[in-house]
Amino acid sequence: MNNTKKIKNIMITGANGFIGSHLMKMFSEMDGYSVTGLVRKSSNLFRLEGRDYKLKYSSLESISGDTLRGIDVVIHTAGKASDWGKYSEFYKTNYEGTINLVKRSIEAGVKRFIHFSSTVVYGFNGNVNTKEDKPFAPFNNNYCITKALAEKELWKLKDKIEIIVIRPSNVFGPGDYSFTYPLIQTLEKGLIGFVNGGRPLTSPCYVKNLCRATELAVKTEKGVGEAFNISDSNDIPWIEFLKLFSSELKAKPPRLYIPASPLMAVAKIMEFIYRAVGSRKPPFLTPYRIAISSRDYSFSTEKAKRLLNYVPTHTTEDGVKESVEWYRAVKNHPEYK
Repeated sequence: MNNTKKIKNIMITGANGFIGSHLMKMFSEMDGYSVTGLVRKSSNLFRLEGRDYKLKYSSLESISGDTLRGIDVVIHTAGKASDWGKYSEFYKTNYEGTINLVKRSIEAGVKRFIHFSSTVVYGFNGNVNTKEDKPFAPFNNNYCITKALAEKELWKLKDKIEIIVIRPSNVFGPGDYSFTYPLIQTLEKGLIGFVNGGRPLTSPCYVKNLCRATELAVKTEKGVGEAFNISDSNDIPWIEFLKLFSSELKAKPPRLYIPASPLMAVAKIMEFIYRAVGSRKPPFLTPYRIAISSRDYSFSTEKAKRLLNYVPTHTTEDGVKESVEWYRAVKNHPEYK
């Protein structure tokens, strides 16, 4: 009898990104997987330095079926993730790029397509222990809108390829320069207050827990054709989350209560001005940032526990500790940003 274990060939899009690079590292260190990363020719590969990864180069919009030939599972993390930018840019990458990728995957005979969506598809109202059956109601933001559009269109192809959708909540961890790094930097400098006193709930998702959930999605049979919220299963008020970082930094936590309404008004004015002058950089305050921090943003992971056997491998506290250690290691090295 041949007991040789079949190697699963995995392709990870956005392999050079925050989440993609963590997935590349995890799967490359595990038996039973052959991992290929998909990146653009213009991509900055600093997160992949020091490891001999197999890479292929293509944009999502121009990828061919030949590039995907022989791949068993596509893990799609690539996308434009920002609260600022032109709608056309988000639509091209998040919607058109995703749909082209899954269609080329079908052509190439890929068995499973694991799509990274986001809890932003539910919108920012009424999220307390939100489950996967909540109707989509994305916030009026180009990122949120195009993530919802892509996922809706993706489900139309579920009879042609195995689809599993992962909806991470507030992902943080080492290597994240869009949220984790600036948050720690601001707290270290002395963040004196927070929106609504930091009382609304947030749903932290340490990147290593997200990687574990992805591994389970690659293996599962019960979870095919399903969407899953993924977090640390530890929804806490923003102020408690910030206090974890402040404690690790030996810094003072925010103390002032800053009401959301005037901040939202200022954010809308700033957004209008920045758009009018065609700024490529976002203002310090945006409606997205105020909305996500001023309203409860809490999600149930019971479905993932039931169908994927998901149990977080790390606590939020573990994630905070490792994030601060990383921040201290790279903060004086701007070349890593």
